[in-house]
Amino acid sequence: MFIQIDRSDVLWTYFSRFLKIGQGLILLPIILKFLPTDQIAIWALFSTITALVSMFDLGFSNVFSRNVTQILSSTNVNLPNDITENFNEVTELNVNDFKERYDLKKLLVIMTKFYKYVSYILFLLLATLGTFYIHEIGKDVDNKFQLYFSWIFLIGSVILNFFYNYLTIILESKGLIKETQKISVYGILLSMMFAITGIFLGWGLIAITLSGFVSVIFNRYFLHDMYNKEIKPIIPDNIFEFDISYFKKIWSVTYKVSIASISSIAIYRSGIIIVSLFLPLKEAGAFAFSMNLAFILSEVSFMFFYTHLPKINSMVFHKNKVGLKKTYLSSIMMSIMSLFLGGFVLIFFGNQILSLIGSNMLLIPKMPFVFIIIILLLDQIQNMSTFILFSENKLNYMWPYAISAGLIVVTTLFFCKITPSYFAVVLPQFIIQLCYNNWIWPYKIFKNLEIKLVDIKQSFQYLINFN
Repeated sequence: MFIQIDRSDVLWTYFSRFLKIGQGLILLPIILKFLPTDQIAIWALFSTITALVSMFDLGFSNVFSRNVTQILSSTNVNLPNDITENFNEVTELNVNDFKERYDLKKLLVIMTKFYKYVSYILFLLLATLGTFYIHEIGKDVDNKFQLYFSWIFLIGSVILNFFYNYLTIILESKGLIKETQKISVYGILLSMMFAITGIFLGWGLIAITLSGFVSVIFNRYFLHDMYNKEIKPIIPDNIFEFDISYFKKIWSVTYKVSIASISSIAIYRSGIIIVSLFLPLKEAGAFAFSMNLAFILSEVSFMFFYTHLPKINSMVFHKNKVGLKKTYLSSIMMSIMSLFLGGFVLIFFGNQILSLIGSNMLLIPKMPFVFIIIILLLDQIQNMSTFILFSENKLNYMWPYAISAGLIVVTTLFFCKITPSYFAVVLPQFIIQLCYNNWIWPYKIFKNLEIKLVDIKQSFQYLINFN
């Protein structure tokens, strides 16, 4: 089965992502009107904590997604072949079809166990170290009741979202992108309704985190229902125990992805946490708020590539260089146009827009914000390149990521200790990444795909007439 991504898949993904932004734009004036500045700062830092939680995935989502795509594409993924004695009664299925179903079931067992056990660890860390961090940065917050109850709902939504992550992985890997995005859209609308109602009732931060909690429950319920209809019928009913040898085979590849994944998150998110320990809450909140807007913009510009990721995996497996080149270049062009346009608006008109909606919150100064936009653009091109390398089982970017992450964290701590400022966070990240990671991995993809100037020109046509 060759995974196909049609126009409706792309449009529903765009609609879902834009609605997330629209949710923020609709809620932002209400939040700024009804919440004090200190709670707005905490809200921005909550978003960073939620993003840091993704480190606990350890890169398994990418490995699981790739393996599911391989299985459903009838591609050998080097899984155990012990399917004989328990399935003699099956006669209506051909050998290859049944092996796919067996492999899929074994992979599901690994996925569910992994997310279950890591969720336990994650809960303990958030309930202890996370609560201590919230206590430290929230000393000047007036309403402690709202702060701590909001933290409880945030923990709940984060844990549930993490635990059921395997549902999204397997459904999207099967090509059910439009269907999963529809559920996401309805969940966002429900979340907006709860948030707006709660804010008007005076619940403050609690309204925002409670709305996220309700949305997660809604999404996971309907994703599980879709899983029962689309996935469960194609896998054997036999109960499999957790296969530690199989997990070791996955881990032999995943540990490299884990190092790269954790390093990447540390590079782009750790600075917000570090600077919040050295700057006053108002300034740290302004930085976190500005970064969150930039990350939203970055997420939108990355949507084109993300939507095509299952197709990219499939093209790599089928050695479709022409299609891969076209999608890769078009994704880069989309990122450049989106980030430059959105960045221009934020940098030169962001504070005016905030003022128009009655906000006392200010974005960080223009110069560090320019660096942030450039950093995110280079990061996206780099990530697109390493995604393709990963699909080709080339994980040599692991240690350069880890070294860069270590250098950035240490350097940021050093500069924040000496002279805490926004540049103390931005410049180490910009300089260290530019020295190696930002250029070496795109260069390798350009070389492997034999990309020429004419290919770049043709990529614009694909953006208009994608299929």
